Amino acid sequence: MDKKKIYVIAGEASGDLHGANLIRHLRARSSVPLEIYGVGGDKIRETGALRFFDLAHFHVTGITAAIKKLPQYKKASSAIFSDILQVRPDLVVLIDNPGFNLHLAKKIHGLGIPIVYFIAPQVWAWAPKRVELIKRYVKKVLVVFQFEKKFFEDRQVPAVWVGHPLKDLVEPQGLPIEADKNQKRTGRIVSLLPGSRKGELKMLLPIFLEAAKRIRSVLPGTAFVVIKAPTLPHQVYEDRLKKLDFPVQVVEKYAYDTIRESDLAIVCSGTATLECALLGTPMIVSNRGSLLTYLIAKTVIRVDYLGLPNLILGEKKFPEFLQYEATPYNIAACAIDILSEKKLREEMKQACEETSRRIGEKGASARAADEVLSLL
Repeated sequence: MDKKKIYVIAGEASGDLHGANLIRHLRARSSVPLEIYGVGGDKIRETGALRFFDLAHFHVTGITAAIKKLPQYKKASSAIFSDILQVRPDLVVLIDNPGFNLHLAKKIHGLGIPIVYFIAPQVWAWAPKRVELIKRYVKKVLVVFQFEKKFFEDRQVPAVWVGHPLKDLVEPQGLPIEADKNQKRTGRIVSLLPGSRKGELKMLLPIFLEAAKRIRSVLPGTAFVVIKAPTLPHQVYEDRLKKLDFPVQVVEKYAYDTIRESDLAIVCSGTATLECALLGTPMIVSNRGSLLTYLIAKTVIRVDYLGLPNLILGEKKFPEFLQYEATPYNIAACAIDILSEKKLREEMKQACEETSRRIGEKGASARAADEVLSLL
């Protein structure tokens, strides 16, 4: 039986993780032998994907940082396309990372190779002209939010809702945690999630820590933990934390357990907001970028909220502090209200449950694999 070749192209940490799980399901569910080629990070590399190309370390946040990386992006794009020319896969799967992937899609389409897009670009939120590119070059779009299916179908783009793969991944291990290893957990716990990219961390961690200091001055029993991103070294956290006059623990291994046990999370907008919702943790959403990134974002973003749970629910159930509103004072004042009011926290927990319900059942990666295999 002839082997079929699938080329999977992901980018940053979350795409790399979802790509790796998709590859495992493709192998497990295929009725024909597969050769799978991979572009992404460590997770895709660990699947044994052939001709692996590391793209995860290229990812940046913001317009100005992206401009500086353009030469590297172009070089990487050329190298990947040259490899596709040699491999001649039967199918290409693109995962998220639209700035990079849609540029490649045009070239791949020119070879007559069908393309599936898993975790579609959020063109409903910004850059709506990209819908035309997707319509032109992509055979099928696999969406993770139910409302996206109608959005794409209304624009004559074939779309299938598979659910969100995070539903399978956000699983606490049920292990006890210590928010402060120097004292027993007797008070409130606040998790700080300042993002998974250096740019986000540099901008948000100082703000979050100053907010923590203000919260602690009003609610002195409160303990704080910083959730470490697996993509960033410990040192970038330690350099900031050693300047504090109160203890803050950095947690990586049992991150989901820690977040679940927290009374509140202060979190960078992005995938982490959805993780907090799935763990049932009340949250404050925040973000801040360079002036140029902010000005451009103001002109292109077409949604009322940045927090994914707020978008999914269609209303602001979780407070958002963005750009110049993202100050230690604003965040701390809001956090103190939430930590002091049990009713507020209970309302947020109910909103978390509704968010979880709306993103579908477990098994998204398996359903996505079936959709990909149906095109072989």
